[in-house]
Amino acid sequence: MDVEQASKKQRNRGKLYALTEDAKWQDQGTGIVTIVANGDGRRLVFQDEASGEVLHDRKVWPSETYHLQGEGEKQSIIVWEDPESQKDWALSFQDQADITGVWDAIRQDKRVLPDPTYKNLPDLARALAYVPPNQREALANECIAEGFLSGLRDAFHIAEDSGDEGALICLWRISKGIFLLSNQRLAERYLKPDSFEDILGMLEYDEGLPLDKRIAHRQVHTMQVQFNQAVPFEDSAVLERIHLIYRLQYVKDIVLPRLMDDSTFACMTHMVHSNLAVVLEHLQKDVRVLEALFVQIRQGDLQSLLFLQDACRLSKQVPPMQRQALYERIVALGLFEVLIPFLRDGVLEVVAPSRAGGEAPQACSLSQLRPLLRPRALALEILALATQSDPAPTRGYLCSEGGPGRELLRCLIRLVHEEVDQGLQGQAAELIRAAMDPTGLEGAARDQCLGTFYERGGFQDLVRPMRGSVDRLKSNASVAFGAQLACELLGFAVTHHGFKAKGFITRYGNLAEPLSQLVSSEQRFLQLAPLRLLRVMVSTADEIYIRFIQRSGLLAPVMRGLQRGLQPPTIGGGGAFISAALGLLDLIRSENARPLVEQLFRTHGAFLREHQSRFRVFDGIVKLFYKNLEDKARAAQPDPKPAAPPPSQASPPSS
Repeated sequence: MDVEQASKKQRNRGKLYALTEDAKWQDQGTGIVTIVANGDGRRLVFQDEASGEVLHDRKVWPSETYHLQGEGEKQSIIVWEDPESQKDWALSFQDQADITGVWDAIRQDKRVLPDPTYKNLPDLARALAYVPPNQREALANECIAEGFLSGLRDAFHIAEDSGDEGALICLWRISKGIFLLSNQRLAERYLKPDSFEDILGMLEYDEGLPLDKRIAHRQVHTMQVQFNQAVPFEDSAVLERIHLIYRLQYVKDIVLPRLMDDSTFACMTHMVHSNLAVVLEHLQKDVRVLEALFVQIRQGDLQSLLFLQDACRLSKQVPPMQRQALYERIVALGLFEVLIPFLRDGVLEVVAPSRAGGEAPQACSLSQLRPLLRPRALALEILALATQSDPAPTRGYLCSEGGPGRELLRCLIRLVHEEVDQGLQGQAAELIRAAMDPTGLEGAARDQCLGTFYERGGFQDLVRPMRGSVDRLKSNASVAFGAQLACELLGFAVTHHGFKAKGFITRYGNLAEPLSQLVSSEQRFLQLAPLRLLRVMVSTADEIYIRFIQRSGLLAPVMRGLQRGLQPPTIGGGGAFISAALGLLDLIRSENARPLVEQLFRTHGAFLREHQSRFRVFDGIVKLFYKNLEDKARAAQPDPKPAAPPPSQASPPSS
């Protein structure tokens, strides 16, 4: 008997099991598995490792008879049913290389691809150029074989050493085709530490790019990319999975984005997400790692803060239950407390310097990167991501009585009005909005939420910067944008806070003058913010809000701005303001806010009549004013006395 060439005379150690009649696997012994060939065909032989006795010698059946079993990548069992004896058998291997060798030999009758030798590269590239979806699984099983991968790497070394450009182009087509098979086990195998550098080398020879535009992927990974651990992971499998995630993302986003179809892109994305889920689950369960991370953040370590930001960002890509478990863990460890120091006034904020000509930044160490980090931006994003996942912990902390929760709220309010980055101002306002939202709260929880902003002065802190000099709005863009955000938050309060918001705005907030100044501002976006607030108040149809607008004269600057916008040569220059102002007037008309309708007509009647034929809303207000007068006059007239009934025709009663 000659050992078949495909198995390369490899002797593989494993255990043989047989399924008994009572459905239990019975151990037949430990020995060596070989695939041998003779005149009758191929046979699977199992010999006892100690005595050499042949314990199993049966024909190798068609490859579909055999199946792999195991968990994930560790598929270490081959099971099959003997078609002649109707008996079930199983081979279990300890070494993954052993089962791979036996499995490749068994499935040799189904091989479609040529061997990955140097001379076969053109044929192999053609075979992988386009693979129908129903054949991808079979070809992936061939490509994942250790012998195939080893042969492909050997061919690459020969081609690169000899400088054979044609062979290198073929290898690029082959490696590209392998990833386009959209097989997770295959992609992850090719990106393991022992092979990914050679695979990236093959992907460097992209025939679709000129030589000077090709990316040296291996150089990027060995010289430009530096792996830093904020906290050490003791589990080597998790650490390797982190490296695998990076390599998968690199292939998906840098190497093959223009070549992937929708199914391949979805498959690569799924690979990244599934591996991320494993890493984040480990992070959530490993209390030691998280505790060490938070200790370093309390010490002001920016790398640890950056690690936490990455973890929160990546958690958006995992299932909601797993994401929620991670946030519950980090909140319990003191998430809000550790972020407050990075949000306080006086924290150094530096930004990356711009590079001339749009040149990409060069690789740098963490010490070089540290001045480019923005601690405040990192902390705000972490807070925002945690709040998006579940606003309840953020609201509970910000609305707690006194202590650090109050300090965090003041930091956010200060950022709304003073932060130079408008993106961060908007993030801070969204966090305050989340804390203000009483949806789903009842009883004491709702009272505590609203009490933070009304009884304990949260809204006073928010609107106080709006009461400053109007010159500050002209000279300071941050102050102007902060005033706009404050108006948006006030509008949210009018919609969701009921009588508390009504009392604050109309009696205690001293908002009439600031709102009038904003409407009269020269900055268009500042004019629109109070208009939206007025629209919200009018839409409530609440008499108190209506009387407040009338008493404060807030429609006067609106009408003055409207008159300026409709006069040449500025006509058309304030289209957004004109549209918003007309919308507000139309809402007043449709709601028939009588005090405001009367005030508009009596104060600006000439202007309304002048443009009555041009704008239907003006015509509607004029007609509504006269209709209201008629209704009022009709209501003031006394009702006519009813006519006396006719005298009775009955006879008077007898005495």
